[in-house]
Amino acid sequence: MNYLSVFMISTLLFCLYVEYSVGGIFVRQTSSGLYGFNLYSGISYLLNPLYQRFLWNIQLLDVNYIFYIFLITFIYVL
Repeated sequence: MNYLSVFMISTLLFCLYVEYSVGGIFVRQTSSGLYGFNLYSGISYLLNPLYQRFLWNIQLLDVNYIFYIFLITFIYVL
């Protein structure tokens, strides 16, 4: 399996996990009361560890996308 496939599948699984564990990242309630998919907030959350130091706390590493991608890359290289 090439790295791009591993990266895409890992990202999808991470997004599902974050939506389940944190909630309200990708699927949010709109002003009309309906639930909708919000891609902007999802991408913003994925990149948030690049400028928010508190997401590098040991208790939050399971929802840190940058850490997750480094870990997946390390496992893939092995």
